[in-house]
Amino acid sequence: MLMKKRSIILIILGAILLIIPFCLSNYSILRLIILALGIFLITLSLVFVKKRNIFLIIITPLILICLSYAVDTFMFYQFKRIPLFVYEIKSSDSMSTYNSFFYRIFDCNGSLTLDYGYLSDYVCAEEDLDEVDINTFLSEPNKTYDEYKNKFVKLSGKISKISGEESIELSSFTTTDGSLNGYVNFNTNYVVRVNVNESLSNYRIYDNITVIGRVANLTEEGNVTVINLLDTMLIPSNIYDNYSYEIVNSNNEELVSLASAQNYYLYGISSLTVKYTNNDIYELSYLITDSRFTLDTIIGDTSATNMYDDEETLQAKFYELEKFNVMVCENDKKIIANKSFDLTIDLCD
Repeated sequence: MLMKKRSIILIILGAILLIIPFCLSNYSILRLIILALGIFLITLSLVFVKKRNIFLIIITPLILICLSYAVDTFMFYQFKRIPLFVYEIKSSDSMSTYNSFFYRIFDCNGSLTLDYGYLSDYVCAEEDLDEVDINTFLSEPNKTYDEYKNKFVKLSGKISKISGEESIELSSFTTTDGSLNGYVNFNTNYVVRVNVNESLSNYRIYDNITVIGRVANLTEEGNVTVINLLDTMLIPSNIYDNYSYEIVNSNNEELVSLASAQNYYLYGISSLTVKYTNNDIYELSYLITDSRFTLDTIIGDTSATNMYDDEETLQAKFYELEKFNVMVCENDKKIIANKSFDLTIDLCD
């Protein structure tokens, strides 16, 4: 009789402890401890049954764990409650992930998103993570890896390598005075490799970029220390949204081919560069050759003035811009000219 009473008391206490964790909404390891204690007490109650069944004692906790996991999942689906069977990895004050056996949950500033099977890339807003400069991140890579392991991180830097359609790499770098076209000196002994699931066709080496990804592992490849990011997002730099022209005019009245930019010529201009920031200045010829600038980029919405020969045949179109003028000949010759120079259709020959 005494053993039966003990068994009943343990079952009641265990049932109460099984229910309590589901009544609590915030993430805490204490919820899982209370649940485990409840399962233990119910299992222990079977020991005090007169006819003890060893198989039942073994199978009961397994059944209770499975039922608790099912209820835990249901509570998330139905009420968006943070589950018990998860562990939290906090990437910032606004962003966390709750990882479980078959799924993880992104907590984006209080908004929960389920990622079943760990298939999704980063789903939260860019602003939910603090930005870290690549030079700071790679100053002590082993220490950095220990600090950020399995966390999501937002890095700003420059692309040092592009590997097909699979990944890009960011390395720490130093700048040089007067460098053009985004050029910097990379330290390729320490690398962040960003594994991607998106097209890299619009990116180039030396591009400024911001990346978000989960710090997955650290590998040593020869003399190179590599920190790998998975579940990534690429964010093109907004410095390329605004720019200005820097021009050095000359008295040279001959057409000068604009380097490798086919059919583009300078007239009365010795140097023409595009300035995004003080450290990001590009040669116009480089941008045209790299397909970043086109004729439409240069002339914008400026209206054209048609230029005809003596037989009233259209020979060229003239565009008057703020810092220089442009003449586009019918034979596809494009002339960028000093504003003080006259442009005539004879230059199209």
